[in-house]
Amino acid sequence: MFKKMKQGLSQLSQKSTWLPSIVIVLVAVLLLLPQLTSRGVIAGSDFLFHYNRFYETAMQIKTGNFSYFMSLYGFYSSGRIVNALYGPYFAYFQGILVLISKNWYTYQLLSRFLLSVITGFSMYRLNRRASVKPKIALGVAAFYMMTFSVQYWTFRQGFSSWGAAFMPWCLIPAVDFIRTKKVGVLRLAVAVAVMMQVHMLSCFLLILAYLPFYLYGFFKSDKKKEVFIKGVQAVLLSLLLTANVWAALIDVGRSNNLVEPFINSKLYIMTVNQRSIEWLLTPKALVLVLLYQLYFSFRHWRHFDQLLRVVTGAFFLFLVLSSSIFPWYTVNQLNLPLVNLIQFPFRFFVPATVLLLLAAAMVLDRYFDKKWSKIVTVGLIVINVLSLAQLSQLQSEKIDEYYNTKYPIQRKKHTFIWGNPADVRASFYDSDKFKLLDIVSKSTPDYLPADKSNKENKYVLYEEFVLGHTDLFKKTQGDNELTFTWYADTSDWAIIPAVKYKDTELTLNGKKLNDKDYSLSGIGTPTVMQKAGKNTLTITYHISTWFKALIVVNILSWLATLAYVIKTKTMK
Repeated sequence: MFKKMKQGLSQLSQKSTWLPSIVIVLVAVLLLLPQLTSRGVIAGSDFLFHYNRFYETAMQIKTGNFSYFMSLYGFYSSGRIVNALYGPYFAYFQGILVLISKNWYTYQLLSRFLLSVITGFSMYRLNRRASVKPKIALGVAAFYMMTFSVQYWTFRQGFSSWGAAFMPWCLIPAVDFIRTKKVGVLRLAVAVAVMMQVHMLSCFLLILAYLPFYLYGFFKSDKKKEVFIKGVQAVLLSLLLTANVWAALIDVGRSNNLVEPFINSKLYIMTVNQRSIEWLLTPKALVLVLLYQLYFSFRHWRHFDQLLRVVTGAFFLFLVLSSSIFPWYTVNQLNLPLVNLIQFPFRFFVPATVLLLLAAAMVLDRYFDKKWSKIVTVGLIVINVLSLAQLSQLQSEKIDEYYNTKYPIQRKKHTFIWGNPADVRASFYDSDKFKLLDIVSKSTPDYLPADKSNKENKYVLYEEFVLGHTDLFKKTQGDNELTFTWYADTSDWAIIPAVKYKDTELTLNGKKLNDKDYSLSGIGTPTVMQKAGKNTLTITYHISTWFKALIVVNILSWLATLAYVIKTKTMK
């Protein structure tokens, strides 16, 4: 009877997609159980930065007051530019999730569920594209959902997890190229564009992951000219589909000295075999899979087909980059801008994990399943059950820590808590999502327009000029417009907790200000001359006509691409 049921399930999984869909959704729900049963939250190190970003887009959608560049609602309505330089379209998608969520606790559940589902389907499709049997593809996809590359969002609200979710799907064009020797222009361009809209650094890692596949395929191809031309076409199309991102970077970066994201002076210790070993041990079965895959690859390399060789080679490359095997200490001393952008070598472990599990799935399918099909099936189930148990335990510990420690959010350097522990805990469940962002703040200075001559700590400057003055003003929002209102006893200089970029325009009490009417701090906050009585400062951002036209072209390009894909699918 068991044998018949097993055969029936196997046939269903091969002929339809509903069974894999149910399993992936079920695993996504099971991963939420510790939070669902305890109604607990997990506040990681990056939650404030991203929650402010998404609160911003949520409120823009809710009120209809849009500003592509300025922060009207998030980051204390400071007018600083963040989302335009950090996956803008995906930020609006996250804003929709925030908007439909009752509170931040609900948003945590909803975002985690969607992340897991996207991850599962993404990895399943990649495995199937590599001709892996459905049951193995599904088992490996479920396992990938539980790796720290994905769970980084759960425990620390690290945004690279969203890049990790899309990474397998974005690698499908590379797998197709090795298998068919043809460049899928549209698929390749869309994959890069999607990743760029989600997370720029993940897009950089994706392009690095493409290199072994496309270089190998190019040199093996007897149609190099055709491959090159189609590769150029894919690049041009991806540039069109990502124009809103790179054009904003150029537009803002050319006229402002932007503060770079945190530069890690000790990145050489943030590897998966040192300070960031949780990437390797979550779940613990991952390190066993890694070690056996290395052992099996060295022993049977000569029997591997082209695709498996390229996947394994690419995995090994990223494994080295994510570990202390690579001379990160020496590279760190060179102070290279690209290395500073990476910040943490453990980020290379995201593509390493995807490639490792794809290689492992192919090995299981080609070398083990034919002889030991039942053992493979049971083994995948056992590994996933044990991994799920480990993840549930880790979540329970984090939730317990949140409830039972003196401070639910740790008072770390540059993190400020204005309410008592009870207020902080309650704010996660309050329908007014601004309460959490108002009583907990972090002085992250990313993308502020810094004065090159000012060598002061930008975190401290943000604390002084923005956080230290924000409560003195009443702030109202309009379409691409912020208004600060305050009362003064005397005519004097007033520090405004807002950020002025080159294209930011200031109007004080009806008069448009020029450069001589104000002074700027080391992070671009203006000091203006107030009058006695009521003062009103209006802040707007001048968007170039060429940029507006480019945004329209970009949106139309996405709509045209979507229409073409739908038309192609329906004609089959």
